[in-house]
Amino acid sequence: MMTPDSFVSLRQRLLPMLRRVAEQLADRTAPGYPGLVDDPDHGVVGIALAPGFGLYVVREGDRTVVRRERILHRTLVHTSAGREWFGGQPYEESEEIDPSISDIELRDELARLLAAWHKHPLIIRQSDS
Repeated sequence: MMTPDSFVSLRQRLLPMLRRVAEQLADRTAPGYPGLVDDPDHGVVGIALAPGFGLYVVREGDRTVVRRERILHRTLVHTSAGREWFGGQPYEESEEIDPSISDIELRDELARLLAAWHKHPLIIRQSDS
């Protein structure tokens, strides 16, 4: 069961990680990105790296949900033979998480978002330093 205090605690642990990523990527993203989302009154905290690339932790009633957004691209040429696989499609998944999730697991969620963003072939500037 989620209490308002458990979301506040989760938010306080995640927000410094999101701020650090935003600082590091400030000169490698499209204008206006990365965008931090921090609205504790509505129970949401997260980051958007680009349109379609985001990670959000959302309070939904008595549940805590991690929402991942990314854009798919076609890299599975051999394994997707015989099936349609369109590139550029938005992909969103939600998963309920325990509010007492460890800092390492939070960092891993953020790392998965960054890995998907760095692999996306349509954005060249993001990997330049």
